[in-house]
Amino acid sequence: MSKTPALDSIIVGGGPAGLAVAHSFQQAGLSYSVLEQGPLAWHISQYPTFMRFFSTNQNLEIAGFPLGNTEEKPTRQEYLLYLTNFVRYHRLAVETHTPVKEVRKEPDGTFTVTVQKEGRPAEHLRARTVVAAVGAWESPRKLDVPGAELPKVRYRFTEAHEYVGKRVLVVGGRNSAVETALILWRAGAEVSISYRGREFNGRGLKYWLRPDIENRVANGEIRGFLGSHVRRIGWDEVELELGGGRRETIGNDFVLPMLGYDPPVEFLRSLGIELEEGSNRPAHDPETLESNVPGLFVAGVITYGNVSGHVFIENSRHHGELILPRLRDILAGSGASAASA
Repeated sequence: MSKTPALDSIIVGGGPAGLAVAHSFQQAGLSYSVLEQGPLAWHISQYPTFMRFFSTNQNLEIAGFPLGNTEEKPTRQEYLLYLTNFVRYHRLAVETHTPVKEVRKEPDGTFTVTVQKEGRPAEHLRARTVVAAVGAWESPRKLDVPGAELPKVRYRFTEAHEYVGKRVLVVGGRNSAVETALILWRAGAEVSISYRGREFNGRGLKYWLRPDIENRVANGEIRGFLGSHVRRIGWDEVELELGGGRRETIGNDFVLPMLGYDPPVEFLRSLGIELEEGSNRPAHDPETLESNVPGLFVAGVITYGNVSGHVFIENSRHHGELILPRLRDILAGSGASAASA
């Protein structure tokens, strides 16, 4: 392998957190590259097509770059365009469709990052530091019941057209589940929703969704099974447990469990990052975001482990500023201790 010059940093992940870190590094005059496995902001590109963000424009803007749309809260399409314009305006060094296969720390303290674009040989990049800003979209939480492996069970939802006229059970009671149920009903699907909670009062539920879903259920337009959970999935039916030992079987064509996502645990462990038992929170210094691996940082939603509503775009936009002082120390050759959480 040829010894190409090492960048100051490689940022794995081209979502809002990774782009905010890249902007901070660029402003500081550092050499860097952002590697995104799919298109720019791949995770956000997988959101439901017509989703509208909970946060306002101001809270989603990066480095003061104006979002500029007329509504108070942007849609998925508007925010993807915003991120594209942000990259173009600042001329950020972003490589899309560049999956990272391995990150290895070398004896000299630098990192070798192996990438492999589709149909091409593997490439080996070098950097003095690495920032993992990988998000948590690839690992949806799954049902562990008989029939959960059937092709009718879908863990991602983008648009309703496929489900028009079909009997769909949505599982969950937070934003993604409630929003999915409402979109499906308005598109003409026959919708049921199963939620372990007795009412739709999950923390962080978009304030305009709760009355909407409650009214649809109260009117019988969406069939609500609150305080229930799925026991078994068949080709044409789903069996629910309703509490008190009662069960009910309903006709069904598709099951959409919208239960949230976990961080990419195996990838983080492959980097040598220690994860807290249960929460999967990566070991890191909260003041610098350096992990237990010297020179390897974490940024964005994964800093809190399991996606739990604690870290959003709006409170991770400053992560590059947290990383910079420690990164400068590493580049200057001073101090080598990494902290753990």
